[in-house]
Amino acid sequence: MSDNNTAADTKSSGTPSREFGLAAESGNGRQYASINTVPSLQQHTTPGGSGVISAATQPLAALATPIIRRASLDGPGASVPLTANSPTSHAGSQPSSRVSESESGTADASVPFTYSGVFSADSWNDSRGLAQQQMRLGVAKSALAHSHMPGSLCAGDSSSDSEESDSLDEDDESDDESYEGLAVDDINETYDQSLPEYVPNLDPFSQSIYLEEEGISINVRGMSYSALGLWVYGLVGILTLGISTLLCRWVPRWKIWWTMQPAHLGSAEFVVVEDEFGGVSIETIERRFYGGTLESIFGSLTRKGPLQEHNDDIVSNLAMFPHRYYRFVYHPYLEKFLPSACWMDSKWTRTPAGMRSGLSHDVRSLRSTIFGHNSIDIEEKSTGRLLVDEVLNPFYMFQVGSVILWCFDDYYYYAACILLISVSGIVETLVETKRNTRKIKEMAHFSCPVRMLRDGAWHDGTAEELLPGDVFEVVGSMHILPCDAVLLEGDCIVNESMLTGESVPVAKVPVIPAVFGKMRLASSTFGSDIAKHVLFSGTRLVRVKKNSLGFGGTRWLELERQTQKGQQQRPAVGMPSRATAMVLRTGFNTTKGALIRSILFPRPNKFKFYEDSFRFIGVLAVIAALGFLASIGNFLRLGLNAHIIVVRALDLITVVVPPALPATMSIGVSFALSRLRKRHIYCISPTRINVCGKINVMCFDKTGTLTEEGLDVLGVRPTDSESTRFGPLHEDLRQLPVGPAMAPSAPSSAFSSVGSVFGGGMHAGLGGGLASLDRSSSMTSTPRRLADPSKLSLVHALATCHAVKMVDGQLVGDPLDVKMFEATGWVLEEQEGDDSPGAVAAGAAAAARMAAMPVPAVVRPPNAERFTLDGAGGAGVYELGIIRTFDFSAALRRQSVVAKRLGARYNEVYVKGAPEAVRELCYSDTVPRDFDRVLLEYTNHGYRVIAVAGKPLKMSWPKLQRMRRDGVEADLFFLGFLVFENKLKPTSAPVIQELRAAHIRQIMCTGDNVLTAISVGRECTMIPEDMRVYVARLVRRRETAPQPGGPEAAPADDGDADGDDGPDVRAMVVWEDADDEMRVLDPYTLEPRLATAPVRERVVTSDTAETASEMRRQQQQYFAWLHSCTHVDMELVRSGNYCVAVSGEVFRFAMDSAAHVTLGRMLMRGAVYARMSPDEKAELVERLQAIGYCAGFCGDGANDCGALRAADVGLSLSEAEASVAAPFTSHSTDIRCVLEVIREGRAALVTSFSCFKYMALYSIIQFTSVSMLYEFGGGLGDFQFLYIDLFIIVPLAVFMGRTPAFGRIAPKRPTANLMSKRVLTSLMGQIVINSCVQAAVFRLVKQTPSYSPPERPDPSDLDTLVIRSFENTALFLASSFQYVLVALVFSIGPPYRQSNLRNHGLVATSLFLLVFTTWLVVRPSEWMAGVFELVGLDAEFRRTLLWFAVVNFGLCAAGERWVFPWMAPGVAKLGRILRYLVHRHVVVRFAGGSSGGGGGYSRLDHASAADDDATGKYRYHSGGGSSSATVALGESGVDSMVDVERGLAEAEGVSWAEIARKSESKPFKRILREMGIPAWY
Repeated sequence: MSDNNTAADTKSSGTPSREFGLAAESGNGRQYASINTVPSLQQHTTPGGSGVISAATQPLAALATPIIRRASLDGPGASVPLTANSPTSHAGSQPSSRVSESESGTADASVPFTYSGVFSADSWNDSRGLAQQQMRLGVAKSALAHSHMPGSLCAGDSSSDSEESDSLDEDDESDDESYEGLAVDDINETYDQSLPEYVPNLDPFSQSIYLEEEGISINVRGMSYSALGLWVYGLVGILTLGISTLLCRWVPRWKIWWTMQPAHLGSAEFVVVEDEFGGVSIETIERRFYGGTLESIFGSLTRKGPLQEHNDDIVSNLAMFPHRYYRFVYHPYLEKFLPSACWMDSKWTRTPAGMRSGLSHDVRSLRSTIFGHNSIDIEEKSTGRLLVDEVLNPFYMFQVGSVILWCFDDYYYYAACILLISVSGIVETLVETKRNTRKIKEMAHFSCPVRMLRDGAWHDGTAEELLPGDVFEVVGSMHILPCDAVLLEGDCIVNESMLTGESVPVAKVPVIPAVFGKMRLASSTFGSDIAKHVLFSGTRLVRVKKNSLGFGGTRWLELERQTQKGQQQRPAVGMPSRATAMVLRTGFNTTKGALIRSILFPRPNKFKFYEDSFRFIGVLAVIAALGFLASIGNFLRLGLNAHIIVVRALDLITVVVPPALPATMSIGVSFALSRLRKRHIYCISPTRINVCGKINVMCFDKTGTLTEEGLDVLGVRPTDSESTRFGPLHEDLRQLPVGPAMAPSAPSSAFSSVGSVFGGGMHAGLGGGLASLDRSSSMTSTPRRLADPSKLSLVHALATCHAVKMVDGQLVGDPLDVKMFEATGWVLEEQEGDDSPGAVAAGAAAAARMAAMPVPAVVRPPNAERFTLDGAGGAGVYELGIIRTFDFSAALRRQSVVAKRLGARYNEVYVKGAPEAVRELCYSDTVPRDFDRVLLEYTNHGYRVIAVAGKPLKMSWPKLQRMRRDGVEADLFFLGFLVFENKLKPTSAPVIQELRAAHIRQIMCTGDNVLTAISVGRECTMIPEDMRVYVARLVRRRETAPQPGGPEAAPADDGDADGDDGPDVRAMVVWEDADDEMRVLDPYTLEPRLATAPVRERVVTSDTAETASEMRRQQQQYFAWLHSCTHVDMELVRSGNYCVAVSGEVFRFAMDSAAHVTLGRMLMRGAVYARMSPDEKAELVERLQAIGYCAGFCGDGANDCGALRAADVGLSLSEAEASVAAPFTSHSTDIRCVLEVIREGRAALVTSFSCFKYMALYSIIQFTSVSMLYEFGGGLGDFQFLYIDLFIIVPLAVFMGRTPAFGRIAPKRPTANLMSKRVLTSLMGQIVINSCVQAAVFRLVKQTPSYSPPERPDPSDLDTLVIRSFENTALFLASSFQYVLVALVFSIGPPYRQSNLRNHGLVATSLFLLVFTTWLVVRPSEWMAGVFELVGLDAEFRRTLLWFAVVNFGLCAAGERWVFPWMAPGVAKLGRILRYLVHRHVVVRFAGGSSGGGGGYSRLDHASAADDDATGKYRYHSGGGSSSATVALGESGVDSMVDVERGLAEAEGVSWAEIARKSESKPFKRILREMGIPAWY
């Protein structure tokens, strides 16, 4: 088809066609020129099926000879041309070589298979080398070019454009023509060589598996039953009445050691799975009949390398096991299990165009064996199994044993009540477990009708039937997506708040083959370059359209037409009849499955409270054992029967270790979660609540977190091409000129003539036109243009360079894009596919032509007329079609678009992004000379600045679709600044002020400009007004420019001319005050310095040095200036009132190259981290944790997901109730939720400690009472135990946790270490006080006039204890007061919780118990005295008991508030001295050294070690010799091994005060002390 034919067709239809892809119609300028459909990946045939290349294509095809016949993407026999620029066309022998390799296979790798051949390094390297050789001999990327183009397209390419052909860049079809830079053969090689799973297992009995999704490793060991071990296990279980079986249930390692033996993984019956946190589980290996090939099980894993000849091996039996809803399948040759989650069909990279065909019945049956149903079914245990699991829990088994013991001791009432409470607890736990399981199951389960393509026909089914590789239709009625899938045809808009925590609609576009080469299915999420093609399970489908072709082109349309035979469907005329997607992952392998798994199996946190609590329970158990032995001795002395001796001694253990202790420790967390839920803050990891109380640094994202989500457009600053400066600010974007300047056409020499603004000052002797380009900023060599920038328009850029979509008449997308587009006043229209009114109203020929290519989105000015097929628009038609969009990349910090104006003969490329990033892509002489000044002016006032650039580009539509992003975004003309006003949220400043008052450090971590971030930091008071801010700048050496078509070549470093061979220095960091250039920081110590003379500009300018030696000299010059022209600013050093602002590139340089001391100080002083990528945000959080911080992160979007997961406390501002992005999710859009989380965290932490201390002290008090009564064979009565445990302890322990959090965050954090000296000193002090009071009461009651020694009613009855006695009554009444008063003492109020008076339940219960106990002391009724088995006491002693209660409360309260905190440091010092002495004694005894001969560390003298790290180095003395070695500190700047508190310092020259001094366990505290920073910073 020629131009004339095209024109004739158009005229014959009677309507001017709005064609995005047909050749330009002569005489009609209202058409998009030279745009057509994406070519398929195989040689197309004509509709008649002749398969002959059209006449218009023949000239182009002739240039692409020779044509190689090889196995193509879609089947054998496809013709793939080689262009003149192809690597294989340079030598005549290479094409034939390639053919032979393709036809005969990789003969070099076809060697007999042996295990040694697979597992040897040589074999592996040989296969890699073969793969690389094949890649080098591969068909060039340009082979997908003209031979696939329809005739109309080629005609359009050959049309005459005389007035533009010289002035616009007609790029040749070189390396830019590929799918994201990869040819299809390269995709296979790239994917296969990057698989870490393809590593043979060295130990066939065990293996390690890294679960990338959870970031943990598990160890898998093959096991089989031992017949002898099973027999012994059963026999011992019978002999011990099941006790040994119960112990093995609680400690699975014992059962494994006893009953199993190691086995080969391939033949094992079980696998023992152990994670890195110590968890152990036993999984049964399932074996099923399979009958498929090895490649069908493991996909791409077996397609390359030594195992490729085994691809077609039939696997008869499949061995697999499940673990945490993962599936692991055994590989018979690698001899290890591989997760099915990383499975990927090799055909997706080998023949990607064939994936649209769907699955056959045979393939379906095989894959269903491996993957099962597409459902997230959570195993719901039966009620009987839950009951057994709960009853056999150690806690309840201890209760059962206690109840049996009490029944033997005739404590029937008490035993019955405890049994009733235990049963109630079990039932409540069962109901709650069933309720939670059903809730999660309802959230996880989803099913919907799905129309899927199988065996070449469309079938209706359900979502559960989907398998990886299935092709299904995406329809709007789905609402929720049922699986992870790649979009093949059409486009979608989805809401991914479940995944990212951000409720911004996200556009999805059809996939391209290169995506499969970069895809890693082992991870639940992907990078932005892959995620834009993926529909994630569980996300909400907002809109779906059928107006985008897939990369299969018309072949897929023909395939669809074949599937519709016999159906009443409109013929496929160039547009897909349905939006389709291909399944990637199903079930628990999807992103939704990852969220459910994270809820079911939360990652253990670093908080050691529960671990320490069980250690303390162990201490109590030791006390109980000692009491057990002492009581046995005492009972033997009294001559009691063996029955009573055993029963009462065992009962003492139940007294010391309270059964309710584990339950009471979680009370505070439960109440905190409930209070947070009322404030719409949700948590998927309850154990993180206590961690919230430890936060001492909080990181914030800026946009949408500290500032408003929506930005207001302040205006634009366009460039003035005449003066090469910025023009005035245009606040109303609607007043900007609509179109480009459209200067009259001129020959190419006009754009490269001497003195031309767009040409440059080239010598007059040089010819115009296609002279070589020079992008240097030199005045003697200004770049020459091949394009006219007057064809560009700033308003075009603002109207097209975005990702805004229209959904139900509303603009949706990134808030910045929406605001920008709304400010232009333009109209966005998106084609509705084959259901659009235009397509229905048009004639058959016109409709066929319009449907023959994907229709882009269209934008037009507000007053422009809409173009219609009948030509009614007239001269008022003005619109732009958005041809291709490159989404915003956080790594590149920019977004770009290719647009085309209706009737124009060129495309327009527009790029917007960070000013620094866009500036590097522009011709230097188009960048305004006042660029830095204007940018500084706006960013210093907190405005967000976006740079805009563009270029005209003439290129065919298919070639444009295959062009790489870096090719599109190159050689740009700078157009101007777009300025946004980013208003601070009204709640941000008060929250930051409260955090500062609480001595919680605040850090801003943003992707915005560093100066804008500093301005916002000052506005929200994160940076006080009087604080100096030093900004880091990276001074680089000039790198060699990238070679055309090749990677960047590193400059050769030949060293200095004088032979200096120093280190390779590529850059240095310069720290400058943001407001005063005479103030700098020492680049090593970050010490503030004041300059007396400015530094030469050349010394601190990038790209000055060209070699490493020149860069070293530049660095030496800067250090010389620091030494001679600056001095330390002592005033600023003393005040410490300064911080640093770090950009992303400086942060990356510091992470990779900076000294540890510099890195540590930068992390300590950093207040602003700008231009940070998502990965760098996460790395910042991890680095803060590495130096000892408990870090929190608060963000609102997908860019923060990594940091939210890495933080100890991640808080996402989102509308989703549960998000995989963070453990905490707040529906509120402001950061007040941070204060709520910290308050509740501190309250929960204090409550947990208080409840633990109370339960521990209650046990000791009761243990003391019982031990004293055991002295004469007495004890507490049945109802006395019942009253204490049921009516005093339980309600007080429950109500202690109901005290709300305090309204203000205190500067001092609560204690987070249960074994700290403060906690232990308090607990031991309270034990001493209460025990002394009981001892005093026990002695004084014997001195009362009415006292009589305890006697047995029946002296011959030695099987019972004496209950009614003066000692029993006195101790019972005294301890009853103690239980209540100690609860009030331990129930901490301000500054972490509100006053106890606000806890009405605790106040009411305490008053009632105190009044009731006082009544029992003063005047009990006879009935009540009989119930409690009390005896009458003297009135004087009753008053003494009341005074004892008052004194006891006073001592406990005073000790808890003043005495014990004052004693704790002294106790800690004493403990360190004792530890030192014990260690020194051990070293001297076992190392054979003397008092002065043991090894140790001593601090180096800084005066003589000026070059050492500022954090200090330590010198290790090797006891016997005189030599010494300097030991540098660890990576974080400190190594705990150098602490003198660890006993490694020598006594000689070290004072006792220094030994007793507390060393800082956290590295950041050491850095604080050494830098003179306030401890709260």
